[in-house]
Amino acid sequence: MKKSFLAVIFVFAASFALHSQEGAQFPELLNGIWQGSDRLVMFSSKENEFALVLRVFYQWYNDRASEPASYKQLVSRDRNDTTANYPEAIDIHCNTIFENKSKTAGVYELEMTYPHLKEKSYIPVCVIDGKIYLDFVIKTDDPEAASLPKESALDSSAIGSISDGFFRAASGASGITISVPVFAKEVVSFYKHGKDIYKIRYWLSEMEFSSDKASFSDGNQVFSVSKYLKIGNRIFQCTTGRSTKIRNIEKSSSFEKNIIVDGDGSIIAFGKEYLVKVPELDGGETLLKNVAEKNSAKKPAPKPLFPPSEINFHWKEISELEKYNPYTWNRRNLDVHK
Repeated sequence: MKKSFLAVIFVFAASFALHSQEGAQFPELLNGIWQGSDRLVMFSSKENEFALVLRVFYQWYNDRASEPASYKQLVSRDRNDTTANYPEAIDIHCNTIFENKSKTAGVYELEMTYPHLKEKSYIPVCVIDGKIYLDFVIKTDDPEAASLPKESALDSSAIGSISDGFFRAASGASGITISVPVFAKEVVSFYKHGKDIYKIRYWLSEMEFSSDKASFSDGNQVFSVSKYLKIGNRIFQCTTGRSTKIRNIEKSSSFEKNIIVDGDGSIIAFGKEYLVKVPELDGGETLLKNVAEKNSAKKPAPKPLFPPSEINFHWKEISELEKYNPYTWNRRNLDVHK
């Protein structure tokens, strides 16, 4: 009986460890070291490791803010007023939300458990062409998402090759951080139809998630979209109560932001990228080596606030004035007759 019990415990522990390792695996598009204006982030599928380096003091010092405990044995940590004695121990798992058909872009959800906190934080990120974005939408292939008369088709050349359909919001976190990030209380989805872009506002809700639909109209056109959106563990809705009519729709001929579209037209990212992949860096050892090299650089001394000007003593004028100075004349005579 005791042996059977121990066997069950062993199998359970082994399956739990295997599950944890599988959950920590990072997809190929996310794997590697990423650099931003104020941080370096590493996702390593090889060692199932995550690390975050903060680039403080105008990027002159790299603080190893979060890393596995084993890194201290590879390279000792600095001891100063900036670096903590122990790095933040963040438990992270990665879930794949969406990848385009050509596997060149994807949307992923970082499930972060911060120290001393039981509640998980979900940070959605988007990868397009070796860059990570935090503000993006995903095209839905729901066949019931729209009801469009065939005779109302419009030319879509004004907004490039983006196909018509519903682009649902899938982001809302302020960044990949060593503490709980700030999450948006409102997100924006878009519906594209021909030359027209419809902006749909969703706000944070305490309702239970469902597959209910909501609709809005433009003349004789009626469009149907998802009433609820689920981003991480947060629910958003676009209508009040049980209503299914979306009001105050904003219509435009553009997305009103700089957009980046993946090759399949399935993901649209907005604004500037958050992180850029560093191809020459890969793995924890290269990250630590790069940090040590950056921290060994010495910042040059700042320029003086009041730079010295070029002094001109006008020696000719000074000599002429000294000719008639009795003290100078006597002094010269004494020097001559020494």
